Amino acid sequence: MANEHYAEFISEAFIKPIRSVLIVDDDYPTLDEMLDLEMAHKGDGRPPRTGKKWYDTPQRIKNVIDSFRRPERPLLVDIHDGANVDFKGDAKVASHLHQSDLLVLDYELDKARPGDGARAIEILRGLMSNDHFNLVVVHTSEDLDVAYREIILGLLGPMNDELTGEEREQAAQLIAECEDSQEDIITALGEAVSVDQYLYARRFSGTYMRTMGQGQQPYSGFCALADAAGWNNGSRRLLLRHLLSQIEGPLRSRMSGAATASLKWSTSGVKWIKSDSVFVAFSRKADHDDLFGDLQQALEAWNPAPSRLFLAKLRAEMDEYGVVAQTEALERQHALAHWYGRLLRSGGDERRWLIAESVARHSDQLLNTILRRVETFATALVDAEAKAAGDDVDGRCNEHFSVNLSKPQSKKKAEREHNAFVCSKPPQGWHLTTGHVFKVEEEHWVCLSPACDLVPGQAKAHNAIFGDRVPFLAVKLHSVSDGGSPDVNSNLFIFLTLAGDVKTFCFNSQGKEATSPVWRTFYAERRGVFSDNFSFKFSATKAGSRKLVSVVHQAQVVAQLRYEYALNLLQKLGISMTRIGLDFVG
Repeated sequence: MANEHYAEFISEAFIKPIRSVLIVDDDYPTLDEMLDLEMAHKGDGRPPRTGKKWYDTPQRIKNVIDSFRRPERPLLVDIHDGANVDFKGDAKVASHLHQSDLLVLDYELDKARPGDGARAIEILRGLMSNDHFNLVVVHTSEDLDVAYREIILGLLGPMNDELTGEEREQAAQLIAECEDSQEDIITALGEAVSVDQYLYARRFSGTYMRTMGQGQQPYSGFCALADAAGWNNGSRRLLLRHLLSQIEGPLRSRMSGAATASLKWSTSGVKWIKSDSVFVAFSRKADHDDLFGDLQQALEAWNPAPSRLFLAKLRAEMDEYGVVAQTEALERQHALAHWYGRLLRSGGDERRWLIAESVARHSDQLLNTILRRVETFATALVDAEAKAAGDDVDGRCNEHFSVNLSKPQSKKKAEREHNAFVCSKPPQGWHLTTGHVFKVEEEHWVCLSPACDLVPGQAKAHNAIFGDRVPFLAVKLHSVSDGGSPDVNSNLFIFLTLAGDVKTFCFNSQGKEATSPVWRTFYAERRGVFSDNFSFKFSATKAGSRKLVSVVHQAQVVAQLRYEYALNLLQKLGISMTRIGLDFVG
């Protein structure tokens, strides 16, 4: 749970930016219904037939709506009764859900199916399939524990841990052998490993076996039975997988066809569910009508890291002040006219390159205004956090990120991830350029030709000589083992994130300033334009039996150096290529 001072920043980043609310609840009145009712009164005096509860208790509904329309928070409120949601397919209403900042969703949208939350789950699935971040409060009169568990199951996909036929036979044999001494072992195992234990295994898929091995909750009951049966560690792991698989069987009909990416949820206390694009809080209709309070409480229980608050604030400021920032970015009319004129006069690959450059420049100008506001927010947050942390900075970082920087191994990994972040990034662009790191067979090379020479169609002189090929200089990168201790500030080392791990490379083979790098001239096919997924082909010369021959290689761009780091290596290559071979002696 977030501390009191931190809760204020959570509210500023997530709650205060809310401007519109959409309520999806079949007990709420819609505009169409109210119009129908008014027209019926004007006609024959008979109201339309309806079974909605709002006619019986309109004050409670009015209280909820009024809570969103207070003077300090005058929100735009829309209501949908969920009537056109097809629970067998996509939620039809989901097409405009992303236009609201907050969705208030009833769990039971089909009164013909009491206790059934299929339609609400379909709406959540639809939300989680788009890229817009949505805040949701599930507001229901149903049992919160039941609704919470059903929604989690409805968003999960099946486990990827199918037992082989031999493993199932081994598990059945272990249980059968134990039945001789304990007749009720099957019942006892079913009570010890139920849906709660299954959900824990899904929530902590990488560590739940370790939790079981240590005899900790929620597997202490299972471990007690295993101790009595004399099962060894391997048998326990097999049986737990077997029991979890049996639990999943009947649940699959309620699960999603495809698992929701990065789905997380609380395991105790305040209930919340989060995916990459949706945060879900829960509120009981019978308790109170302070939905913002319940949302705030759930966000505090989630306790988002400061970095996430920075980015959330950036999104909010872009929405709030983007138009003002846009006006400031458009003040330099002469420069804008010059840029646009270049776009109109260009063509082909040159136009594609100029458009990318122009969009980047416009974005920089837009962000310059927005970032000042985010920096003010970040300064206030860091000042408050530093005051609260005192001398225990490592403890505060551990609370937010679950990373204990006081441990040497964690500190080393943090430093390596930092180094990789500041010097490299995932590959960008549509053609080969300065700083692209590409892999050929088992070797890594970095492109170090000037960027202006690599724009397709830009170097007209090359076209007459090389045709559809673009020559470029590349330097071979030398891998440094994890056990090595490079002088990271020597300007010879770079850090790349490859397949999720940080790898260290050196500009030359010995990590010494006087050692020359291995460089080659290659010729990129198709003017260096990438095919699918940052792949390209290049030609390289090699010695044949009597003469040099050209060989075409397939390359895959795997990372990209940030420009200042690529420029540093380009300069070092230039120095190496122009050094004087002095004849001094000691």
